[in-house]
Amino acid sequence: MEEITPDFPTTGLTAEAAVKAVKAGREKDVDIAAVIIAENADDMLGQTWIIEDDKKLMRKVDWRLVPILFVCATLSGLDKTAISAAAIYDLKGDLNLTGQQYSWVGSAPFFGGLAFMGPAAYCLQKLPAVDFFAFNVLCWGILEMCMASCTNFGGLFICRFLLGGFEALLIPAVTLVVAMWYRPEEQPKRNSIILNVIAPILNGLIAWAVGYHKGSFAAWKIIFLTLGAFTILWAFVVYFFLPNNPLEAKWLSSRERYMLIQRKATDNTGVEAKSFKLEQVYEAIFDIKTWLIWIAIIALQVPNGGLTTFNTLIIAGLGFDSEKTALLAMPPGAMSTLSGIALSYLAATTRKFRTLYVAASVLLPLIGAIICYTLPRTNLAVYFSDTYWAPYITLVSIYQVNIAGHTKKVTLFAWFYVSWAIGNIIGPQTFREDQAPAYTGGTVAMIVCYVVAIAMILAYGAICHMSNRRRANEISQNGGDQDWLDLTDQENVAFKYTT
Repeated sequence: MEEITPDFPTTGLTAEAAVKAVKAGREKDVDIAAVIIAENADDMLGQTWIIEDDKKLMRKVDWRLVPILFVCATLSGLDKTAISAAAIYDLKGDLNLTGQQYSWVGSAPFFGGLAFMGPAAYCLQKLPAVDFFAFNVLCWGILEMCMASCTNFGGLFICRFLLGGFEALLIPAVTLVVAMWYRPEEQPKRNSIILNVIAPILNGLIAWAVGYHKGSFAAWKIIFLTLGAFTILWAFVVYFFLPNNPLEAKWLSSRERYMLIQRKATDNTGVEAKSFKLEQVYEAIFDIKTWLIWIAIIALQVPNGGLTTFNTLIIAGLGFDSEKTALLAMPPGAMSTLSGIALSYLAATTRKFRTLYVAASVLLPLIGAIICYTLPRTNLAVYFSDTYWAPYITLVSIYQVNIAGHTKKVTLFAWFYVSWAIGNIIGPQTFREDQAPAYTGGTVAMIVCYVVAIAMILAYGAICHMSNRRRANEISQNGGDQDWLDLTDQENVAFKYTT
């Protein structure tokens, strides 16, 4: 049987590094994994495992974590995009939405996200992550069902504003959980599956099925009630079956928890620390890489905000009825999901060229947007534009592995949600009612944003590459000496960026 390969940390060295970490600083200032390893160093010292054991463990982790997080992300997408499905069943008419009111309703969740993200990020740092997340999922479902009782613009806007506030935690929480459990080369594949874009597919199926309802009860209300009820039930699944961190996973043995901690040692990003470190917040703010990613996310999310809200109206504008529009709204979700998985699997093969892959992948939706602007509008051109999700989801896997220090991670994961929300607020506003059904302003906005995203992503990759070159000697000489100290990527001289 083949023992673990050199890419995995040897147990003796990591246990020794953990003991050093605890001795080097106060226990509350280091990663919680360091404390556990240090307390059990004598018992764990010398333990080894074979590659088959590692694969078996990760399959066990995958089957527990990925399906739960996958459904959570899908429900969040469904909750937000249900407005698009409801729109083809006279939601606008029943609620007397006029002018840009539908656009503002589309942007409402992201205003809520901006308002709630600060408190949510603080709670994510101080409270058990999954327990707090489960409470938020419960609130999603309640608010989704409340939307069925809305009778005007104000009520619908408030419900969607609050919905976005409680859903603000999704991407930061998922990003944090994936970074907690998986190594850098494993994260892109999980991200692409979990943060999927099958919501438009399911929305299309739901909207198509609801189209056969002929009773007096409004079809769009059935959509909101169905999604809300299922989301409430899923909140209990999250609470009872998703662990807060590897150390609290009762379905893992002590040896398996130790293996998980050990295999995370080499990426220098840690597992979890509950001490809030203000200096890590300052570092995050003044790091130029923060702002390059922040701008890139806004640029990639402006198209997302517009297409998510107006996709069905764009397709209906091509001359299709409600049932056919619902079915034709499904392929964009498939395009986004499949392109995201393909690019993420490609990115997982290397840590050297991920930014180049992401920048190149932006060219596909850019070409789709240019075709929409210059040539007669067709379904194919619209579907081309819907590959925008692939570069975003792969960009997540880049900053996910390039940020160390728990406070810095929580801060930036939340801050990057803010940029995500801003992009999604701007997006629907670029689609003007007086430009329907062509929505020329939205198409031009997409073209400009894709070009900006390419520039920001390439600049980020170049800065990370130069940083690696500048401290190449330190990286090679200090590979494991600072494990579990809860240091940031800038503080840890052994930290190597993914480029």
